Amino acid sequence: MRIAKRVGEGLYTRDLVQLENSPMINKVLVLSSLFSLLAFGLILLTSRCSSDGEQSLKRPLLPFPEEAKVLDVAGHFGGQLRYALAGEPETFNYVAAIEARSRTVAGLTTASLLEFSPVDQRVVDGLAKSWEFSPDGKELRIQLRQGIRFSDGEPLTADDVLFTFERLYDEASSNVLKDALMVGGEPLQVEKVSDFEVVIRFSAPHAGAEYLLSNVPILPEHLLKDHVAPIEQAWTLDTPPEAMAGLGPFVIAEHFPGRRTVLRYNPHYWKVDSEGRRLPYLDEIVFEFIEDLNTQLLRFKANELDILDQLLRPDDFQMLVGGVGILTEDVGASANLMFFWCNLNQGLNPETNELFVDPKKSEWFQNREFRQALSCSINRADIVRNVFAGFASVATTLIPPSNRNWHAADVDGFQFDPARARQLLSSAGFSWKGARGLDTLVDPAGRAVAPEILTRTDDVAGRTAAMIQQDLEALGIAVSIRQEEMRAVIGRIMRARDYDTALMNMDFPIEPSDIMNVLSSGGSLHIWNPLQVKPASDWEARIDELMLLQGTLLDRDRRFEAFHEVQEILALEVPLIPIVNRNILVAWQPHIKNLRPASVFPYGLSEIWGVYLVP
Repeated sequence: MRIAKRVGEGLYTRDLVQLENSPMINKVLVLSSLFSLLAFGLILLTSRCSSDGEQSLKRPLLPFPEEAKVLDVAGHFGGQLRYALAGEPETFNYVAAIEARSRTVAGLTTASLLEFSPVDQRVVDGLAKSWEFSPDGKELRIQLRQGIRFSDGEPLTADDVLFTFERLYDEASSNVLKDALMVGGEPLQVEKVSDFEVVIRFSAPHAGAEYLLSNVPILPEHLLKDHVAPIEQAWTLDTPPEAMAGLGPFVIAEHFPGRRTVLRYNPHYWKVDSEGRRLPYLDEIVFEFIEDLNTQLLRFKANELDILDQLLRPDDFQMLVGGVGILTEDVGASANLMFFWCNLNQGLNPETNELFVDPKKSEWFQNREFRQALSCSINRADIVRNVFAGFASVATTLIPPSNRNWHAADVDGFQFDPARARQLLSSAGFSWKGARGLDTLVDPAGRAVAPEILTRTDDVAGRTAAMIQQDLEALGIAVSIRQEEMRAVIGRIMRARDYDTALMNMDFPIEPSDIMNVLSSGGSLHIWNPLQVKPASDWEARIDELMLLQGTLLDRDRRFEAFHEVQEILALEVPLIPIVNRNILVAWQPHIKNLRPASVFPYGLSEIWGVYLVP
């Protein structure tokens, strides 16, 4: 390996590596004369760009990893990409991220042993250059790439892998990955063989092991070993950037509370392009906190934002299609599910010593026929047509048809059928009062049924909630709507739990084992009643059993049978009422190149290491 020197004081200084005798690349860049060096320097100088015309950042000359990953991508260096988030992230810690804003930002600062490609929807090599299962499927031997460093320059070794798993399995921790990392109810056993080799042992064969590992960020032991609190409490928004380090293409550079977070390129990143140059191409990503979608759109049209994707409204997408200089793509159906549910928490709030839910409302919500009737009352096709302008599909289960491996096509739940909704309510002891005898739904005790819907303050959620309100009112249910900023909504759902019903959307992973944190009764994202000490119902206990079982089955058909039963139980018990799966709509400015949007999170930021800017 040879590092080429830079030419010219003040020139964009970017590492250049010649990878010798590498099987990953057939051609290498040969710089054998001063003329070649000057020519290359001129190319860099002329191609240097940023979206606002500012000079690209200087970068230090640093040694390359001995086993850098070479990618088939080419582009120019420099520039700043501007991206809107619908509010401030809650954390910079990926293992604490329960909402998309935090996952978006933190995800760009981390890397895992294996990686999941959102564009190709398959697991590929990551920090691990190779891996091999034992014949019985209970042991996975992993070879780490040598020479990789964290963004602060400290080397990555097997000790960091061991440290990561130890902290994720800490008994006091409730991080978002812990439940998914249990196989057969047991944690993975990780053993260090050498500085660059680890063995991971499973209590039983695990069909989704590779995908599972693609979601585990490797943490820096040298920075976090003295952090005594649970690992999810590290790296808050108040943590100084110099106290954090990761293995992703970017690092946290600056955070301005309530305004923006700035990510800067990782000077030690371990991926290189087809010419042997260190990625990423971009100097910076600026995440602007803009909750109002109208403001997002106006700033995008004024060329003050570069990409709209996560919350791009269908009407706005239609307006942008064909716009001068604007690039757009309907990536297609996604696993992003909008769903509605009732608060099934029955416990006491330890802070107030009062029940989480009003007892009379809890009686309604705990009634399965009541939940089934709510599902039958919602006209999803109207929501697809009127809210999403057709850029969505009616959802029947938590797993969309686009997930061909695991969608249960024969499970359709309780779809729109107002007559059936009334029958279900009548059989549950509810009745109607009023001048026409159908005006007001009352429970068996004669109390009017009048819940509140909690959702976030954005147009799509508000319009969807309004249509659900209209459908429920046709059933005699007096519904009110409360819209709050997303962080407040998450806080009420996951911590205070002081709400009646709620509407939100979530990206459901394409691998069943990665949904463990949602479906397991003890999961922190078991959204209708999280962190149960023991299952609150027999059907939740059965789901726990099935989710543990499916992860241990290597036979695909048997595994599908187990997960199919999970979908049947969810369809019958309706703890979550699926509404629609939205299409992923992306718009970007024409100076953005190499953008490869995906229907899987993080959508427009997929393969961000290869994105570059032109004037």
